[in-house]
Amino acid sequence: MITVFAAVRMTGSIGSMRTWILVCSSVLFTLAVAAAEPLGPGMQMPPLTLSDQHDVEASIGTETRFVVFARDMDGGDIVEEALEEDGPALLAGADAVFVSDIHRMPGVITTLFALPSMRKRPYRMLLDREGAATADLPSEEDKVSLIRLDDLEIKSVDYIDAPAQLRSALLAAKVPKD
Repeated sequence: MITVFAAVRMTGSIGSMRTWILVCSSVLFTLAVAAAEPLGPGMQMPPLTLSDQHDVEASIGTETRFVVFARDMDGGDIVEEALEEDGPALLAGADAVFVSDIHRMPGVITTLFALPSMRKRPYRMLLDREGAATADLPSEEDKVSLIRLDDLEIKSVDYIDAPAQLRSALLAAKVPKD
């Protein structure tokens, strides 16, 4: 409140102060909206380093062609079922990395149940335990985001709601090895 009175005194009028407040509010609103928008096609994905389910750090770098991203439990279940048979081969064949945002999971549940279960999976899961690293990644509730990259530029984002659909997409993306 004191800064408002000081600003009014500096500008000399309440009308000028209203204009100043309106301009500042508009700028702050624009910045908030821009910050809230998820990454999308044509945007550059920042390099990302997270720990996996075995507490080993791994990165998403320029060689990554796909990011399979689950923000919620339903999305994670889709990925788990899709990768059940040959997850490591499917991910490696498509130059894909699986990232899961688990920050909403209560710590006790994570430690006692989720991590031991995740450690049994034969494929690597990069885990965002705090939510900040994946906050800008595109997602839809109860779906998996399949983010296609080219040198960390996002080329497309598909929202997948069935394990068979994710499997098919990863099989279709398989890179022929020499």
